Parts: sequence; structure tokens; C-alpha cells
Amino acid sequence: MARTIVELFEEQVHRSSVRVALRRYRDGVWETTTWKEWWEASERLAAGLITSGLEPGEKVCVVSSTRLEWVVVDMGLAMAGAVSVPLSAAASAHELRQALTDNQIGTVIVEDPIQLGKVAEAIGQDTLLRRVIYFDDDVLVETRGRQGGDYMRLESMGLPGELQRESLIDVMGRGRAALAEEPRFVARRRRSVDAQTVATILYTAGVSDQPRGVVLTHANLAAQVEAMSSLKLFSSDDIQLLFLPLAHIFARVLYLAAVGYGMTTVFARGRGRLVEDLAEVKPTLMASVPRVYQRLQQEIVERIRQRQIRSRLLPVALEVGKAVSRRTRGGDRVGLFLGWEHRFFSQLLLEDVRQWLGGEMRFLISGGAPLDRETAEFFFSAGVLLLEGYGLTETAGAVSFNMPDDFRFSSVGKPLPGVDTTIAEDGEILVRGPTVMQGYLEDKDRDIQGIDEDGWLHTGDIGHFDSDGFLHLTDRKRDVIITSTGRHVVPAAIERELCNHPLVAHAILVGEGRPFLAAAFALEPDGVLDFVDRHDLDGRRPVRSLTGDPRVRQALKAHIDGVNRHRTTYEHIQRFCVLPEFLTTRDGTLTASGTVRRAVVRRRFWREIEDLFRDR
Repeated sequence: MARTIVELFEEQVHRSSVRVALRRYRDGVWETTTWKEWWEASERLAAGLITSGLEPGEKVCVVSSTRLEWVVVDMGLAMAGAVSVPLSAAASAHELRQALTDNQIGTVIVEDPIQLGKVAEAIGQDTLLRRVIYFDDDVLVETRGRQGGDYMRLESMGLPGELQRESLIDVMGRGRAALAEEPRFVARRRRSVDAQTVATILYTAGVSDQPRGVVLTHANLAAQVEAMSSLKLFSSDDIQLLFLPLAHIFARVLYLAAVGYGMTTVFARGRGRLVEDLAEVKPTLMASVPRVYQRLQQEIVERIRQRQIRSRLLPVALEVGKAVSRRTRGGDRVGLFLGWEHRFFSQLLLEDVRQWLGGEMRFLISGGAPLDRETAEFFFSAGVLLLEGYGLTETAGAVSFNMPDDFRFSSVGKPLPGVDTTIAEDGEILVRGPTVMQGYLEDKDRDIQGIDEDGWLHTGDIGHFDSDGFLHLTDRKRDVIITSTGRHVVPAAIERELCNHPLVAHAILVGEGRPFLAAAFALEPDGVLDFVDRHDLDGRRPVRSLTGDPRVRQALKAHIDGVNRHRTTYEHIQRFCVLPEFLTTRDGTLTASGTVRRAVVRRRFWREIEDLFRDR
């Protein structure tokens, strides 16, 4: 077993030298990078950084979207013995400033002038930043409502004169020269990296209420890849399409799993071109958060409904799919007639699903947030497995996972080999093992860290195991709502149902200490645009003007009534409001994985929420 991610990478390069490791779209074509070429690029970067004075253990901040350069930089930092501190491209200047000061960052690597602008805003007297390295010296800034956009150029950015600025290409060129003179220039540094060397610090709200830096060692990450490898889930022939933010542990583990298995990682052009990328790349697997799959499901259903006769058969097709699902879960035989029905309806109604996914998809992976069972069963009805897993930044990724030949819808699978998982008396999920973090940045007290004296990480998630050993998530421990009538309400399942509407991106249940429950809705941008088009509304109006639109409220009220119908009385939503803004990672209302930060939303929109409980 490799002790570090550098060793993991080196072993794969030896096995797969000339095979394709990475692909990206540039200048109208899909470019390929072999494992050997990736290694050489990362080694040149490491050499260039070392010649500039980068010390072992030094922390380097990386602010970028998911792209090929990101993984080249990540492995280059690991070879140099440095610690990567990544932030997503959606991070705010405030979040960047926190990372710079918390970690005493001297070097930051940014994607483009947009991120460089955040650096300029984040610099203060308490930051030690001395150098900025960039990928691109210009970026096209699109303007909503008009064709094309304007270019933001590096030379127009104002930065302090003492701050050194250079391109990634220049740094790698300097590294190439150093390696030409001394081929083992990086090898000496690389060999000094061991299992207990800190590999990365990832910011997450995780088991705490505020963003904190999670400290993960090479051993943590290598153990995660080893646990996944023992599942034999992937193969070197697999092609994964990656678009999730690499600054988040979900995508980080996917890319490292590709290193462990030797499969090809293709960098998507963004969620806006996802269907196009799927058709061209023809991946065998893809991972995403539930909201992407829900939106895809809604789009597919809408297209089927436009086919008149076929649309009438859709409810029957989905019921057949559910029946097959139930028998499969129970270990029963599907039967000849039911199996024939499933194949017939799948081919008649839902053949487009597989084609939209590229035609080669073996299965889909969902994580980062709870997956609605209806969505999983919908894709199953189309003949595509959507497998859910569960993990945390604090556990270096996955804790449990469903397998193609051993799965349960509405569960998050069985624990990974080597990852001890148990349920505390109060229902909290506890995790222990080699993947569990070293702690939070600057925290010395293990109780504060959420790790008890026996080494158990207290995840803050409530769950249980079923009789077959599958883990089921119930809710977040701190998110149980206790109404003034003494009723305990678990909001997660209700919120998932509320989000199953084209207009709704996020739903937040409120009612702590109140006599009844209410809901705050954040609108879905694409759903709003469709709604505006269908109702001939002015598309130039801000979302704030739609919060009180009677047609929007009528649509949401009908949806709430449907949800209430199969809920007990004390779980009924009696009032609702529409938030005047979209929720984003930039304003801190969403985490990097798209999870709602409830406390932030409640503080930011306290007036709208308070109005829900005023006497009328």
C-alpha cells in the first residue's frame, strides 16, 4: 500500500506511463495528457517552486475552478512537500483572507484575473503574502442579457508593488531548467514526504457551525484510496467526467481514486454544457450532487410529457421500475413478466436517458447531500444505477457507499473496509479509522475537534443501520426542530420533498420554539427563467420582484399542499415565504458542495422568516 499520494501517483505512472490520464477541451478539440506527461508537468512545477524558496511544510493557497492545471499543481505541491490549501472559484474575498491569515500563506496560485482581484481585496496588514502565480492572464467576463462579454486582463489589476507576480508557465520553465541541470532535484524533497506529512487543509463547515480548516495527512488520503480500491468499484478502463469543485473533498477523492485505479479523468466545460460533454466524452461514470440529477430528471420528464401518447405510459413505467427495485432490494427474483415489462418501458420511454448520458455510463454517483429516493428510482427505471454514498471532509471522503451489486435506495450503503462506523445512544453516527482527520487547524483540544478519547469522530449526523447492514441518514443532530408544542420534527426528508419542484432550488424548514412549521424557499435560476418565459413576464426584472408574484406563490402553495397530504398534522407547513435572493457559495449561504448553511440563511433573512410567525 502506498503511504503517500506521491507514492500512489508514482506507482501509477510506472504502470500506465503512456496511457491517457487526463483530457480537457481547448481550442475546439479534446486534448489528452498521459500519466508520464502529467508527472513531468508536476515535477517541473515542484522544481520551480523549490528554486523560488518553497520550504517543506509550507502552505500554498490554490484558488481555481476544476481544470487540468489544478491536479498538476496539487501533485506538484505534494512532490515539493508543501501543504495545499484549496478554495473554490466561488470563494469570497473574505474566505480567502481567512485562509491567508489562518495559514500564514506566502504563495497563492490563482486561476485568472477574477481570482487575482479577490487576492487584491483580501490582502491586509495581517497577511504575509509575497507571491502570486496565475494560470491565465485574461478571462472573458460574460454579461447577463447581452451577447458575448468583456475581457478582464491581468495588466489592469492593481496589486501592491512588492507582491511578486508570475505565470504558471514561467514557474514550470524555471523548474525544467533546474531538472536539466540536476535530474534528482525534486526526488530528494519527494522522498522526505512520509505518511504523517500534512497533505492538505480543506475548509468546511462539516461537524462545526463555522468554516474551519480540516487537517488531512498523506496517510489519511492514501487510506481513503486504499479503502475504495478494495471495493473494486472502478477499473483502469473507466472514464470519469469531473466538474465538481476540487477544493471540496468529494471531487478530491474522485481524482485521487483515478490515480489509484489508473482511469482517465475528463474535465468538463461546466454544468452549462454537461449534456454536450456527456455526448462527446461518453464517460463510464460520473459523480455529482443530488440537485444536478433532480434537474436532469425534471428535464427528461418534461420532454416525455411532450410526446402525448408516451407521456400517458410514464406513471406505469415508473411503477414497474419501483416494483423491480423493491424485489431487487429484498433479494427476490424479479420474474419473467415483470422483467419484460421493465425492459419494454425502459426502451420505449426512457432510452434517451442513456443516450443523454453518453451511451456508455456504467453507473452514477451521488454525494454531498441526501439523495431523494424518487430520483434514484427514476434513473433505475431507465436502466441506469444512481448510487449514493456518505462522507465528510473530516473523514477524508467516503465513509460508506452503495455498490452496483449490493445497494439499497434511500440508504448510503455499507461502511468502507477499514472504516469503523457505529451509532451512539442518541443516534449520532461515529466514525473511527485511518481516514479520520488529524484535527482542525489550530485546535489542540480533541473534544473541540469532535474526536473523543477513544478516537471516535462525532459526525453530527443522525442515522441507523438496517438489518442488512446498510447505513441510513436521518438528519443532522443539531437540525432537529422542536416546536412550542413539544413535537420533534426532522426537517431533512420534508425539505427534500419541497425541493422537488422546478421553481425550488433550496427549502429551509423553520419553526424552532414556534407553534407551527413554515418554509423559506430559494428559487432555482433556470426554473425562474422557464417560469418567466411561460407566463410572458419581464425577464429583466430581478428575482426580488418575483417573491410576491401571485402566480409564483400559487404554484408553490399547490406544491406544499401536495407535500402536506402525506405528512402527519404537526409536520404540515402552514406558511411560506420566497427569499428575495438566490443562495450562493459566494454569499456564504451555501457550502462548497451546495449544502445550505441554515444558520447563515436564518441570520441573513431573519426579517422574512420572522414575518412568517406574526399574527395575521
